[in-house]
Order: sequence, then C-alpha cells, then structure tokens
Amino acid sequence: MVSKGKSQKTWYLVLVGVVALSLVIIVEVLEPSGTPLNWAIRGAAMLGYLSVFLASLSSIYVRELVKFFGRPFIKVHHIVSVAGLILLTLHPLGFAWDSKSMAVFIPATDSWLSFFQWGGRPAWYLLGIAALAAVLRKGLVRSWRAIHYLNYLAFALGTVHAILLGTNFQNLVARVVLILMALAIAVVFVRRRMPARKAPGKR
Repeated sequence: MVSKGKSQKTWYLVLVGVVALSLVIIVEVLEPSGTPLNWAIRGAAMLGYLSVFLASLSSIYVRELVKFFGRPFIKVHHIVSVAGLILLTLHPLGFAWDSKSMAVFIPATDSWLSFFQWGGRPAWYLLGIAALAAVLRKGLVRSWRAIHYLNYLAFALGTVHAILLGTNFQNLVARVVLILMALAIAVVFVRRRMPARKAPGKR
C-alpha cells in the first residue's frame, strides 16, 4: 500500500499536468487560428513535446525523484513517456485526417530544408524505436540504452520542426523558449553520458 505521504506527493504530478495543459490552452488562445481540429492537432503536439521534455529531464534525477515520490514514480516516468508518444501520434493522425493524406508519415527527402521542416516525421519513428528498446531492454541487455538515446535526437528534430513550421512558435519569445528547452535536454544527454562519480573512499 502506498503511504499517505507518498499519495499526497503524487498530487504534484497532477499539478504539473494541469500546468502543462493550462500553458497549451493559453498558447492556443493567443493564436486562435484554424478550426477546432487544428487546435486539437497543435495541442496534442505541444502536450506531447512537453511530456517528452519532462520525461527526459527527469531521467537524471530518477534517484532523487524515487526517494521523493516512492517507487511508483518509475512507473509514472514511463507513463509520461508513453503519453507523450501517444499525443505525438495523435498530432500527425489529426493532420492526416484533415489533409486526407497519409504522406504526413513519410519523411521529406527532397531537400535538407524540407527534411528539417518536417523533422517531426522522422522524430516520431525515432521515439517509437526508443520506446520499443525500453520495453525490450531485458533482451537487448547493453544495447537498449544506446538505442534509447534516440529520444534526444528525436527531441532535437521536433524542436527544429516546431521552430520552422509550428503555428504557435513563430514569435521570438516562443522560439527562445524552445531553444532553451532543447539546450536543457542537451545538458541532460551529456550528463547521462558522463561516467558516474564514485563516492569518496570507495574503489
């Protein structure tokens, strides 16, 4: 049974979710263009992006967060990651429905500019592969972690895609925020690649 203290602390996670949803709603209200379907498409992308950001950011503080929230936090970490992937799947599905074309799932290869403009397409596949590697980590043993690092490349591609084509990210402030988030994830990647320091006195 989860203790009362741990149960109360899970409300912090609910609060984070409410804040993320509120931010997305505010951004949509400030840029009220398109149809309700367009709002849903953009909203799914932004919530998915934030989910991947939070899941990646928390990966360097797992020990501290487990201590704070209790063991169930590891499961929550995975739930946030899966939720992000689902939301980022709803984004192209909604776009495909609106455009009546499945071309949205095919990476653009006609030019480097097109590839990066539509970087969300390869990013979606990379996220899926990284998630699958996490699910199969017991079988993959050592290689799963290297494959799981594809999340960071996917986040970078998604950021470039949002900056170049994102309707809600065409102003300077929004672009600066995206760049700062991408830099934070880059720091996380470097931190995770660094060998763990041994405590003083231990060999």
